[in-house]
Amino acid sequence: MNKIYFDEAGNTGQDMLNKDQKVFVLASVNYDATAQNEIKSLFNVDGEIHFKQLKNSGNGRRKILNFLNSSWIKEDHIILYYANKEFATCGQIVNLLIETVFHHNGYDLYLHGRHIAYTNWIFYFGNFYWNKHLFNIFLEAFVAMIRNKDILSINNFYTITKELYNQIDEKEILEPVLKSKNHIDEVLSAVDQFSIDVTFSTFLVLCDKWAKQIGNTIDVRFDQSKQIEHYNRYIEKTLELIPKIEKTIEIGYDNRTMSFPHQISSVELVNSQDEMGVQCADLIASSLAFAYNNEEGRMEKFSKQIKESKLFQLSNAQSLWPTDDVSPEALGMEKGEGVNPLDYLVRNFPQAFKD
Repeated sequence: MNKIYFDEAGNTGQDMLNKDQKVFVLASVNYDATAQNEIKSLFNVDGEIHFKQLKNSGNGRRKILNFLNSSWIKEDHIILYYANKEFATCGQIVNLLIETVFHHNGYDLYLHGRHIAYTNWIFYFGNFYWNKHLFNIFLEAFVAMIRNKDILSINNFYTITKELYNQIDEKEILEPVLKSKNHIDEVLSAVDQFSIDVTFSTFLVLCDKWAKQIGNTIDVRFDQSKQIEHYNRYIEKTLELIPKIEKTIEIGYDNRTMSFPHQISSVELVNSQDEMGVQCADLIASSLAFAYNNEEGRMEKFSKQIKESKLFQLSNAQSLWPTDDVSPEALGMEKGEGVNPLDYLVRNFPQAFKD
């Protein structure tokens, strides 16, 4: 029961502002062989069970909804993570640019959930108060700078930031973004083609949730993933640490902590055709992503039916999503107790972050 199957949907890599795939979903499931066979019997199809094919027929859609409203959709078997990718992009501006500026000034932006509040401010003002067209260009220029890391994209980003800054009243929000230009070489030297992609960060959160729910280390089976393959060295290094450390430590603050070293026994990238567990994860991830990314058009009814299913009633779903209450109390981070995760990893685990 320690084997956890993963699959994703809505993944566009560093194209975080893709207009057709605005929501990313990572689903993880814990179904044993008996459960997998019973779920497979619900579909009664030859070969791989895949959401992409099933959704194209009325019979296929009925089978999907039957599964999503079955007794197999419950917290014992499923933990999922869904992310608004535009909001996540705002979060990366906070994590990479603003946090660097505050760190150099001796200020911990993660204490009391200040980074979450800051991300919501940027998203909120950008969408509802500032020039929306220019704000979109600002986000696109940030993504381009992280992807290209050249002088042209750097200058373009800060030129657009300055233009937006000059138009708004809430200048204190964008001021540290402008100041981050003094540290941009430091920032860009530490990022790569997957740094603003949310796959790996959400993966680690779900692994941590499963290990705590099961009370043991987990074995991961993940559908073929460039992101997970890329970060495999990091995973391998953490696996090496497990027998060397007497006890794990919780890094992070208040209710947003994660065990370290990660409680992962193994990670295997598999072909979904050979793993029914991964096919189950695909059905769940793809259903959720479809419901968010296809809210209009001829499939609108199907999207609504998915949203009315048991899948949307899971109480343990994790999310990266805008909120209108960013007080430390609402975020569960009013105590300010814990360990800064970045400081801990840099001091105690630098080898995982070196080429």
